[in-house]
Amino acid sequence: MKLYIGGAYQGQEELARAENPGGEYYPDFHETIRHAVLLQGQEPREFARRFCEEHPRAIVIANEVGAGVVPMEAADRAFREAVGRALCIIAQQAEQVTRCVCGIGVRIK
Repeated sequence: MKLYIGGAYQGQEELARAENPGGEYYPDFHETIRHAVLLQGQEPREFARRFCEEHPRAIVIANEVGAGVVPMEAADRAFREAVGRALCIIAQQAEQVTRCVCGIGVRIK
């Protein structure tokens, strides 16, 4: 499993696809977490553990949503927390973690 993270529109999906042609891509994974956790009520870490078991060759692409000002709305704070908790599990399980800024990837694991 590989994880590509970065701010919105920083090029992490393009980088992931260039480095892993024909991979098993999961783009906008932060939205997948929103759906599973906030709309279906799954626990974020358990969701991430199950995902890792079911998709060991996945290339996960997600936006960083935890930087900046803390959202005023409770639902927005819950989303941010769920994404952070789930991505921590995925990063632990991943063989490679790359952060992308301005289209440049920096491998952090």
